[in-house]
Amino acid sequence: MEMGRRELLVSGMAMALAGCAGSGGIGQPSPPKPLSVTDFTLVRGNLDAPEGIASSPDGRLFVSNGGGAIGVLEHDGTLRQIGKALAPNGVAVDREGRVIVANMGLLNKGPGPLQRIDVATGTVETLVSELEGRQLVASNGPATARNGDIYCTHSTWGPIGNIGTTTASGFIYRCAPDGHASIVARDLRGVNGLCLDREERHVYASLTAEGRIRRWRRQADGSLTDPQDYGPQLGVVAPDQQAKDIRAMPASERADLGYCDGIAFDQAGNLWVTLPFANRIVAITPDGRKVEIAHDSEGKMLSSPTNLCWGGADLRDLYIVSRASGMVVKARTDVAGLPLANWPG
Repeated sequence: MEMGRRELLVSGMAMALAGCAGSGGIGQPSPPKPLSVTDFTLVRGNLDAPEGIASSPDGRLFVSNGGGAIGVLEHDGTLRQIGKALAPNGVAVDREGRVIVANMGLLNKGPGPLQRIDVATGTVETLVSELEGRQLVASNGPATARNGDIYCTHSTWGPIGNIGTTTASGFIYRCAPDGHASIVARDLRGVNGLCLDREERHVYASLTAEGRIRRWRRQADGSLTDPQDYGPQLGVVAPDQQAKDIRAMPASERADLGYCDGIAFDQAGNLWVTLPFANRIVAITPDGRKVEIAHDSEGKMLSSPTNLCWGGADLRDLYIVSRASGMVVKARTDVAGLPLANWPG
């Protein structure tokens, strides 16, 4: 009888630990199935420097590109541009269906504010243009919470081409529901993509220069505390490595690079990560392992993949922006994506 109780206790503890594994609070680790290049199909091509992407429950996609403040990819395949383009980069959607766009002003030596766009009326408003007396120039990856909080990364004060920057000048800022904005995490090397987990208890960010993911605990007041690295380093990185030098590398060497960009959770708790210079998609499992999703050595479909999102009625349509080729591509995944703030919970 004593042995049976002990075995039951050990079994219960194991189940509890499995249920708490990783970030998203989503059961035992379930590595996603890998994708081949032939699994991807073209959704839209001939885009002007596309970068960010987000989806809507009604089937539309929102894509940042040089044609406007935001591009709306309608159900019939047409692309409707809204507003004047500053330097649109990362994209998110808030709980009311308005599109949040971060502008990477350093790309054209202009400002880098955070904007909100009502796609129904075409209204474009600026949410945050400066912080602590300094004009923003490198807003990069936004993420929205269901309570109305908006978080966004600001990667650097420059120069833009220093991918492996050793200067930790990046930060994360928060725009509260009442519009007040403040910096909530500082001293980050090339902070880039951003997302929240299922319970919205943590905020996750890709630190491009370090080739790794970091997360913070999200407090009731929206502040971020307890930073910790999440998962392993994602590949090779080098101090102060320049973009021009990376592009000159042979494809076989670039395939090992770990400079990370867009991030998004699936419903099994895997965090999917784009590695643009490697033409690669990887995932970090809830138990902290890196697994391969897709690698396009020739860049046929994944050519500098920057950001990704899930859409479709069952959230199993994975959309990826291939910046270098000006394309949005799609593949079906075995696991659904995590519904974000603009989707039913």
